[in-house]
Amino acid sequence: MENEDVQHARKPWRITRSPLHNRNIGTLIPSPKNNFKNRRNPTSVRGTKIPSPLRNRTKDSVGPSHAQKKTLRLDDFEIGKKLGKGKFGKVYCVRHKETGFICALKAMDKSEIVHYNLQKQFRREVEIQTSLNHTNLTRLYGYFADEKRVYLLMEYLVNGELYKLLQYNGPVSETLASYYVYQIADGLLYMHRKHIIHRDIKPENILIGFDNVVKLTDFGWSIISPKGIKRKTLCGTIDYLSPEIITSREYDDTVDVWALGVLIYELIIGAPPFEEESKEMTYKRIVRGTVFFPTDNHISEPVKDLIRRILVQDPKKRLSLQAIKEHPWIRMNRASWQHLPK
Repeated sequence: MENEDVQHARKPWRITRSPLHNRNIGTLIPSPKNNFKNRRNPTSVRGTKIPSPLRNRTKDSVGPSHAQKKTLRLDDFEIGKKLGKGKFGKVYCVRHKETGFICALKAMDKSEIVHYNLQKQFRREVEIQTSLNHTNLTRLYGYFADEKRVYLLMEYLVNGELYKLLQYNGPVSETLASYYVYQIADGLLYMHRKHIIHRDIKPENILIGFDNVVKLTDFGWSIISPKGIKRKTLCGTIDYLSPEIITSREYDDTVDVWALGVLIYELIIGAPPFEEESKEMTYKRIVRGTVFFPTDNHISEPVKDLIRRILVQDPKKRLSLQAIKEHPWIRMNRASWQHLPK
């Protein structure tokens, strides 16, 4: 059998096609107790030419415990360290002055949203994220705008991106990987029951909180897709694209299941299963679909079985999310989750 070495260095062309977020591998997540030295000048709220993302909702609150609702503005917050930078905006760690609540603030230029004709995607992202209420999905607390920008106020997770954990520490243990996978599968199952496809699963879009709790984030390419409706939009991140997306076939929520299989492989190996020097070669390997495991890596047979049963060319033959949660690899590791380092 052909043997291929797994490369741990990420290729520079591996980028997301999400309209509202691009990776930035150089940013670190600060402590919520620090990094409030450099404050922005207060900016008052003014009218916006971009319509409200949510019908019949003009006010919002900060955090789940802030009962008094009021219109938000930028000078309600102390601006901390920049958490990340995307093509269409930046994300900052902020503290709400009145309540002390720590959250993430995503700021996007209106001019760029309009220039790239992303008003519809932006509204859809906000509508979808606001409708979600699950332990393993990041929450959207509110939104507001001023003359130049729109702002999304989101849940802040202190330990940052899963991608950075893999980048700095390498693969994780199978016990920790199984706990992460169970949580993501549960969050996706919740989304799919609401007929929402995420379409951009990858380590960069998974945030880590306390006690090894992980949450999916960045719903820029998420779509509401009623049962029986197929999609054809090419979107996502190259290494995580399913064969049906690459070959321009219609697809459904099983593209998220495929991406979860790629994620499992990257968690325990340290690199995606089909990664190559060029995106063209990566496409060819994905379409071919053969998964190789390094011979010098001590990987259990149950996790190999799980990956092989997810990364199946025929979407109908892929394991369901419920079956993934109940797979022997998950069951054999579950008793050890409580002993994981906090």
